[in-house]
Amino acid sequence: MPRAKYEEPPAALVCLGQALRELREAKGLKQIEVATAAGITESQVSDIERSKNNPGWLLVMQLLGDGLGLSLADLAAAYERAVEKAPGEGGA
Repeated sequence: MPRAKYEEPPAALVCLGQALRELREAKGLKQIEVATAAGITESQVSDIERSKNNPGWLLVMQLLGDGLGLSLADLAAAYERAVEKAPGEGGA
């Protein structure tokens, strides 16, 4: 993932970084442990936590949510419902 190029990161990236760090620390995990489990590098986890890396999907999902008048939480909940219903994915 390429590093983002901006003076001040978008608020959504700052929130993502904070949320990732809080979740990781709450589970007592190191960045390397999360990275290994996710199949990415430790520096990518660090960059995301510090809002230096822009996972492009976040902006796309935020724009789609805005277009639908929904929050990222609403989209995530809809995704989880779809996974539950999907054959072979824990659903029907």
